[in-house]
Amino acid sequence: MNCGYGKMSRCAVAAVSYLAECYPSGHRANSREIAENRNLSQALVAKILTVLSREKIVNGTPGPGGGYLLNVAPEKLSLADIVLIFEDPESTDMCPYGPDWCGSESPCPMHDMLVEMQESSVQKMRDTPFSIFIGNSAKI
Repeated sequence: MNCGYGKMSRCAVAAVSYLAECYPSGHRANSREIAENRNLSQALVAKILTVLSREKIVNGTPGPGGGYLLNVAPEKLSLADIVLIFEDPESTDMCPYGPDWCGSESPCPMHDMLVEMQESSVQKMRDTPFSIFIGNSAKI
């Protein structure tokens, strides 16, 4: 499911959802493990984990037995906290008349509805904590 957000955001949500599943056990997962369990590119997962580490969302430990843990409890971390690191939903251009139409001319007939959809989507992400993934089927 695309949800209207880019590849980086979708991959980041997938990676963090895996780490949320691992959170109760304290299991550290490396990029290869996360990529294999979420059917993602390891290179992309590694890049995302680097960004999330800079943002203090995850804590990485190098070397044997190392890996990543969430720095934030899953119940205190929302989908929006992750997606908004990688993109600005307000810049998502869904105007049927093409890019920059609604910002330079009078709004298209769908403008208000599209704005409402974007706002609703962000609010749903803010209301959804990563704790919903705890107890699911991570292969750890």
